[in-house]
Amino acid sequence: MEREVWETPASAPARRGARRRRPAASDPSSPRIDTELQRLDRLAGVGRLAAETAHEVRNALTAVKTLLQLLPTRGDDPEFCGPFRALVSEEVDRTERLLDALLEQARGDTTDASAQTGRRCDPAAALLAVVQLVAQQASERGVHVVTDLEPELPAAAMSGDALRQVLLNLALNALEASATGGDVRFVARWLDRAGEAGSVLDITIEDRGPGVPEALRARVFEPWFSAGDGRPGGLGLAIARDLVEAAHGSIAIDDRPGGGARIQIRIPVAPAGIPPPPT
Repeated sequence: MEREVWETPASAPARRGARRRRPAASDPSSPRIDTELQRLDRLAGVGRLAAETAHEVRNALTAVKTLLQLLPTRGDDPEFCGPFRALVSEEVDRTERLLDALLEQARGDTTDASAQTGRRCDPAAALLAVVQLVAQQASERGVHVVTDLEPELPAAAMSGDALRQVLLNLALNALEASATGGDVRFVARWLDRAGEAGSVLDITIEDRGPGVPEALRARVFEPWFSAGDGRPGGLGLAIARDLVEAAHGSIAIDDRPGGGARIQIRIPVAPAGIPPPPT
């Protein structure tokens, strides 16, 4: 057993018996403990990222599955095949980048492959791509999809992969909460145009599901939490929150007028000096 050293500061009055505890200077286990704690912390991060990656791979496979289901009936339609094949290819590329990030963290590379710094993307393109990805699933569930995008939205200060990941998770949650005959509505606005420094993009996704009780609205963003009864939750909202906050944005959930849930995200507008993403 390692010896502990107790010492009384010479400047402290004796009646107070003030003592400080410190590990012995010769304690050889301290470096080993630090190394083990760092290893366990890295493994915990890898585990969380692995769960998130598995979640996103499943989303990408939904797009691939939809394409394969529609090819027999729409394979000769160039207006469908061209754009949708490109969309599925983009989802596969996005999944590859997520897997690369997982492998880098498993190797101990501290570089965050999904870092938001210096990134920008077209929010309308990301939103419309997600709407196209979920359109077939919405049709099968008898749910109408409505888009209301303000023209000429500015670039978002967020990577395209990250914004698409956020919107896809929110869209799938909204569909799962919606009953047949309901609708899911996507709205995008540009706020605070007067001052560029404070400009934000306001994006909302609304459904006609059961909504989320006010007492649970913070908890639905916790990993693995599910309110049940068709309400959103689980890992998708936790991923969305992490990505939005990494871009210095915000995410909140409240009631949709007339019934249902409304999730609102606000993302800073990209400064004019940031170049567009490579093509």
